[in-house]
Amino acid sequence: MSKTNLLLSTALLIASVGQAQNFDTSGTASLHGAYLFRYVTFFNDSNGNVTESCSLTGTINFNGSGNYTISSSAQLFDSAGSGQGGCASLGAGTYGVQSNGIAQLDNPMFATTLFGSFTSPIMMASSTEDDFWDLFIAVQAPSSASNTLLSGSFTVGTMDFLNADITLARQGFFNLNADGKGNIAAFTLTGSEGNNIATQLTQSVGASTYSLSSSLGGTVTFPGTSTDQVQIVAGPKTLFVSADGNYLLGGSTTGSDIYFGFRAPTGTASNSLLNGTYFMSGMDAALGGLSTGGNFLDAFYGSINTNGTGNMIWHQRLQDVVDIVTFDSTFNVPVTIGANGSFYDGNTFNYLVGANGGAMLVIGSGSQFSFEVAIQAPSVAPTTKTWINPIGISNAANFTPITNAYAPGELVNLFGTFNVSSNVDSMLPIPTILSGVQVTVNGTPAPVYAVSQNEITIIIPYEVSGQFFLTFQVNVNNSLSNLVTVYADNSAPGIYTLGQDGLGDGAILHSNFTEVNGTSPARPGETVLLFMNGLGTVTPSVADGAVGGTNPLSNSDEFTAGGLSVFLIDAAGNQAQATVQFAGLAPCCAGLYQVNFTLPSARSISSGEAFIGFLTIEAQNTMSTIALSGFTGAAVPASESTRGMALRHVRPVTVTPRARAVRSPRRALPERVLGR
Repeated sequence: MSKTNLLLSTALLIASVGQAQNFDTSGTASLHGAYLFRYVTFFNDSNGNVTESCSLTGTINFNGSGNYTISSSAQLFDSAGSGQGGCASLGAGTYGVQSNGIAQLDNPMFATTLFGSFTSPIMMASSTEDDFWDLFIAVQAPSSASNTLLSGSFTVGTMDFLNADITLARQGFFNLNADGKGNIAAFTLTGSEGNNIATQLTQSVGASTYSLSSSLGGTVTFPGTSTDQVQIVAGPKTLFVSADGNYLLGGSTTGSDIYFGFRAPTGTASNSLLNGTYFMSGMDAALGGLSTGGNFLDAFYGSINTNGTGNMIWHQRLQDVVDIVTFDSTFNVPVTIGANGSFYDGNTFNYLVGANGGAMLVIGSGSQFSFEVAIQAPSVAPTTKTWINPIGISNAANFTPITNAYAPGELVNLFGTFNVSSNVDSMLPIPTILSGVQVTVNGTPAPVYAVSQNEITIIIPYEVSGQFFLTFQVNVNNSLSNLVTVYADNSAPGIYTLGQDGLGDGAILHSNFTEVNGTSPARPGETVLLFMNGLGTVTPSVADGAVGGTNPLSNSDEFTAGGLSVFLIDAAGNQAQATVQFAGLAPCCAGLYQVNFTLPSARSISSGEAFIGFLTIEAQNTMSTIALSGFTGAAVPASESTRGMALRHVRPVTVTPRARAVRSPRRALPERVLGR
């Protein structure tokens, strides 16, 4: 390559990266044409009681270039009465889809943004930045439809807050068998109701009918009326079936319920059915879940990484709509998928898998009301010789999935096709070129720690601090990769573990620098050293790829601001807060953070393996554990689900709620002003 061409290529690279530091819209053209959608939203008071509910149901047309329109025939419901409440269809809006399927679109009712994903033929999203408790799902509309489009066995989940009343919450799941001729066989529904104390109840639903006569969908009619306070599924509901006949969606046009389903698994299912990355959106309501006795309500989008073993690493961009705080939550959930494609954890969550491994539903039980939808991320073929997998960027400590935020100073893995021999850097500071490989993040060269045929490990430069998006590009001997854009934040905590997978025993040392493990557990009042990733900028600052300072130490700015908390969660779900003494760069190594914390008193929790809840202002991570001994707290037996709820809902007291009318500028495309 001539010097002139090299300079021109560099200039074009800088220009293209500069443009991509906003939300990437390169995948927008993949979402085009008519889709059938249902949007439900609920308003609540400071105790988590529902005060109003709305739904919008109909056809949405995406033009492939970032604009959508809603058909005039879309049906609006508002529990406050027609024209009396705060809900109305806006009729049109904008949207965008990244190359990896991460998507945004304007809220169809309010001047806010919905965040989510698109995997053909499903678009789904929730509000996470604007204090709206909602869910949007759309399926690709068929060009024409008849009853034959709905045929076979489907796994279906549903949730509702009947009459905009939290005490009339209801949820359930069932197997729907349609004959392709307008008939649905009688079935048994498993679920729970806010006005029924049973953890899991079953209801018999008689034979039902359906009618599909056009591309605009149709109607399914279950026995009874939609206002029934006993039957979880009853009365007529809109019926939408995707163009490929594999997904169905709908709800009552006189209510705010929602149901979603997919083809049930065939043959004998197992954990192997869940494999890859899955995008998620959903809503949750834990009745009585707040310490005040109120209800914990959240909406989220996110993703899951899993490899067919039953261990799922989750990310949720979760908005607590009662306390009005939004954060990134990462945790792991082990499941054992049964032969029928389901798993019940014994107390809280039902996991339902189908669509040949392409979809999953999570439905709650008892007083935990959950409606969570997961769709497998799209498969993307390499587009360049040097190629980053658009869903293949992860925290190097715990392999969290692509929707999680990424922070300055974080060590990250990039997976793809790089065609270079394996090499690990042996220099300090870590250089920005290794074996002819250079990686830029928002145009800034990143320290390259390791390279191989299909994986590159880098440190995100501190210079990107304050950005909402990060765009990665790899250059291998002047062969440029595709651009991949992800969300960014000030922190993205991940704890290194002895198993090197982010799970199990954390990388923790006693003060004498020996390992904390099952044979040498930590004790009450002891100070231990934890090693981790993703704590962001430090003061005094260091150069990219340099070792942390020794005198003075380089403190994490989150720690200096009082934004770090460490909680220990025992087998019974009991929580105790440790005291953080130091958090910043380890003075031994480049790109490694160290946190020294003192364990709580003996009576606070029980001995054994305890999960570590690590919380920053922006995020929480509960994946790794610490072995404890000498603790005398009550070791009340608990199911994994009880413990799991504690892992999902731990939050620091230091977080200051955002005022309701103040919009977070983070992430939104386009920038919108909160209209209500």
